[in-house]
Amino acid sequence: MDRRISSLKIQPPKYGKLITVLSLDGGGIRGIISGVILAQLESHLQELDDDKDARLADYFDVIAGTSTGGLITALLTAPDENGRPISAAEDIVPFYFNNGPDIFPQTSSW
Repeated sequence: MDRRISSLKIQPPKYGKLITVLSLDGGGIRGIISGVILAQLESHLQELDDDKDARLADYFDVIAGTSTGGLITALLTAPDENGRPISAAEDIVPFYFNNGPDIFPQTSSW
């Protein structure tokens, strides 16, 4: 085993420290469903904190996903020049409507 890799162990959290993880599943174009739910969650968090610029990335230590969940993760976490997420959760559904047919083309089994 490469020594550099073996020395990069993730340290366990200190006692009492909460680690928050948002895990997003795959499912192709059905990522629209996740987008609707995440937009609602982000909106509620913005209301609770009275901060219209709050993003889901501000509330989770780790955001990860598989397939379409990974695409949503990239939308939620890709930083702008100030280190803030480029996209808000409300941008997910329009992204899928605009780009979904190209990303997830319909294939015929005939």
